[in-house]
Amino acid sequence: MQNVSSAIEALDRLIDDYRHALSIEDWDGLNVITESVQPCVDAAVAEVRAGDVSADVLTERLLDLRRIAEEVAQGAGVARQTAADGLKEVGRSRSAVNAYADVSHRKPR
Repeated sequence: MQNVSSAIEALDRLIDDYRHALSIEDWDGLNVITESVQPCVDAAVAEVRAGDVSADVLTERLLDLRRIAEEVAQGAGVARQTAADGLKEVGRSRSAVNAYADVSHRKPR
């Protein structure tokens, strides 16, 4: 058995990329990284089945990946709420502007 397989190294890079994208709140980058998770995990599982990698090594990486995925989900929820709050504020501002425009364009009776 090798110390670190190519699939495990790829999984480590993926985890690092996830952490970095999360730290800078790169939501588009996180979406791209997420698309790479399944193929990367599949390759690592294949190496475990072939006896090239210890299941414990893979389990450790998968636990890290799950923790990061939970952080991503929490961060995305906060970002969504912030965006929703911002859109509500824009809507209120637009309503106020429209109300002012209606009042200012009315002709005196």
